[in-house]
Amino acid sequence: MMTAWMRTHLTLCGAMLSGLACAAGNLPALGSTPTQPAAKGDPETCHRLQQDFDIDLKKVVAAGCDPSTEQIAKLMDNPVGNLVLLFNQYDYTALKGPNSNGTRMLGKYSFMPTFPISIGEDWNLINRLPVSYVSAPVNHKAGNLIGMGPNEILSDRSDFASVVQDPFDRTSGFGDLAYVGVFSPKEPIRFAGGGGKMVWGFGPTAMFPTASQDVLGTGKYSLGPAFVAAYLGEDWTLGLFPQHWWSVAGDSKRKDVSLTNIQYFIQRTIPGPEQWRVGMTPNITVNWKAEGGNKVTFPIGLGAGRIFNFGKLPVRISGEIQYSAIHPEDLISSRWNFRLSFIPVIPTFMF
Repeated sequence: MMTAWMRTHLTLCGAMLSGLACAAGNLPALGSTPTQPAAKGDPETCHRLQQDFDIDLKKVVAAGCDPSTEQIAKLMDNPVGNLVLLFNQYDYTALKGPNSNGTRMLGKYSFMPTFPISIGEDWNLINRLPVSYVSAPVNHKAGNLIGMGPNEILSDRSDFASVVQDPFDRTSGFGDLAYVGVFSPKEPIRFAGGGGKMVWGFGPTAMFPTASQDVLGTGKYSLGPAFVAAYLGEDWTLGLFPQHWWSVAGDSKRKDVSLTNIQYFIQRTIPGPEQWRVGMTPNITVNWKAEGGNKVTFPIGLGAGRIFNFGKLPVRISGEIQYSAIHPEDLISSRWNFRLSFIPVIPTFMF
């Protein structure tokens, strides 16, 4: 019989992801015999298992123990970890540029379900499907002059403000849909002497012109590669997650896309039961189609977050302030960004 703990989490899973995360989590087939709950593990065994941060959490549950908050936190630090993550992220960005008449604010909410699919005994496919809702200070009639990439405004020309009436009239709606699939070995590269481990993965990424308004997307179908690598130490997490897109089809009136996005993360673990993390997770963008010194936006930041348990459901809540130390001077672009994230975790061992 299914435990009340599992039933609660399966209900949450279905409500938050409309069945997608549950399907990815290898639910038992209809008509199969339900797994009987394991007997409650003894405290000594549970304590020993909870101190193993490389263990498959299914083994912890099979022993009748609950995974520790620290184990969940360590898995969340792993960009290719065996978890279903429901990223809810809000970015509030200060934009500035020629003819902007001061600072303009852009708001963006992103929902990014991330879920693993087992590929044989040795590999996982980590899937991410970002969906965004944007409120941008750009007139919707400027759709052939300006648009939105995943993390930055993409302007075709610096003087768009002079050719569009009321150029900074606000436009709100959904942005382009994106997808990234990363193939990653299940077994990390371990360093001798307890010096941490390295994880990595590679795969395709794509963007689709689904934006509800032209100015909120690229107007192009775009494809490219993605790669991720991270060092996971006892105290530090360091990593890079680059993606690149080239346009392959779409609106012929819109400028072609050649865009790189590199998320880098530097985080320090603060000891304690709350599992605080302090560091930064900004996104560097390189718009190869921009002219001169307007290609690169390079933010730095500082933020903190910790895990909260809502019942048995772990949720990481974090905030971060970012400043674009390098940014386009001749185009409207970001200067400051505040990022708030709310990430419920649905470990696949529950299924």
